[in-house]
Amino acid sequence: MKLGCINSAWFGSSVAYFDGISQIKEIGFDTIDIFPDFSFKSYDLKRIKKMCKEMDMPISSMVSAYPELISLEEHVRRYAIDSYKRLLDMGVYLDAKNLLIVLGEYIWERNVIKPEVQWQQAVDAARELSEYAAKCEMNVLVELEPFHYSLVNDIDTMDIFLNDVNMPNCLANVDLGHLHVRGVPAEEIYRLKGRIGGVHLSDNDGTIHNDWPTGRGNADLEGYLKVLHECGYDDIVSIELEFAEDPDHIIEWVQEAYEKTAELMQKLQLRS
Repeated sequence: MKLGCINSAWFGSSVAYFDGISQIKEIGFDTIDIFPDFSFKSYDLKRIKKMCKEMDMPISSMVSAYPELISLEEHVRRYAIDSYKRLLDMGVYLDAKNLLIVLGEYIWERNVIKPEVQWQQAVDAARELSEYAAKCEMNVLVELEPFHYSLVNDIDTMDIFLNDVNMPNCLANVDLGHLHVRGVPAEEIYRLKGRIGGVHLSDNDGTIHNDWPTGRGNADLEGYLKVLHECGYDDIVSIELEFAEDPDHIIEWVQEAYEKTAELMQKLQLRS
C-alpha cells in the first residue's frame, strides 16, 4: 500500500494552496489527492501537474463534495453532476485514477420526498458519472459517510448502492474513521472484497466525525487495515484531515498523522 494525503488538510489554515502541495511531499507522503479550487485556470492545473511530477508524487484522486446530487431542483442537481464531470476532465489532464463523490443526505428527515426517490437520483447520477469516467479511464469512488441521514453510511447501503449502479468502475471508498463513528466492525469490510477503489484514514472518539491523526482516538485502525489487506486491497490509503482544531499548528498536525500512520503500516508490513 501507499500512504497519501488529501490536500484539503490545509482547509482553514494559513498554508497557501501550492505551498500545501509541497508540504505534503516534504512530510513524506507517497501520493496526493487533489481537492481543487474551481477558480483554477489551465495554467494552475499545469502548475499542479508539473509540481507533482517533479516531486514524484502521483495524483490518486480528484476529490470534492456535491451533496446536491439528490437535490429536488433539477438545475441544481445538474450543476452538481456537471461539476463532477469537470473534475473528471481535470483528472484526465492530471493523470488521476479516481473521482471521489459524496452523495449527500436525505432531506427533511426522509419526509415529504420519498427516500427511494432520492436514492434513485443518486444511483442515476453515479451511473452517469461512471459512464463518463469510463471514457476518461477513471473510476468513481463512492464515499461512505457516517451521518444518520447519509444515503450510504454503512456496508449494507454501500453494497446495495454499488449493485444498483452496476458499473465496474463505480467502487467503494472505505473511510475507516467513518466506519468507526458508525460502529462498523472491521470484519464487515470483507463484504466489499473486490469492490474497494480507495481508502480514507483518520481517527476519532467513536461519537462524531473528528478527523484526528492516528492514535488520537480509539478507532480500530489496525484491525481495519488488516482486513483491507486480507481482502486484497493494495492501493492507496489517503489521510483525511480537515478543519484542524488548531490551524496555527496545522503542519505539526499533518506531520503527526503521517508519522503515526506510517508507523502503523510499517508494523503491519503494509507499506510498499
